Amino acid sequence: MEDQGRRDLLELVGPLYRLLRRAEERCANDAGLTMWQYAVLSVGARHEGLSQAQIADRLGYSRNRIIHDLDVLETRRLAERRAGTDRRRHSIHVTATGRDTVDEIRSAIWAAENDLLSPVPAAGRDSLQDILERALEVRP
Repeated sequence: MEDQGRRDLLELVGPLYRLLRRAEERCANDAGLTMWQYAVLSVGARHEGLSQAQIADRLGYSRNRIIHDLDVLETRRLAERRAGTDRRRHSIHVTATGRDTVDEIRSAIWAAENDLLSPVPAAGRDSLQDILERALEVRP
């Protein structure tokens, strides 16, 4: 065996993930959305014109459940479905109000992340962000 002092990454990342998820849920709820509705809106704002199936796939979310979330987002005029070339496929477009909502929630999430990671120096937080982004680039 190699290093007995080393911990599995999931042992380290799992508790942090749960804390981050609770923070995101709280920030989305404060804006009157569920975490999933925020996630759908966020992906839609970052990748304009994706289909609802593509958004669900990017999030690892149910293609059936996203329908209700999009109904809520449309009712609140945060996003809209637009018919594509295939009548069965709609592209999702986030409205200006939806983009403002994403920005507000994202700012609150980033503040919560900063609070959570406050024991880590700013340079360490930047390194963590860079490491995680790089790790995700190489995944299949």
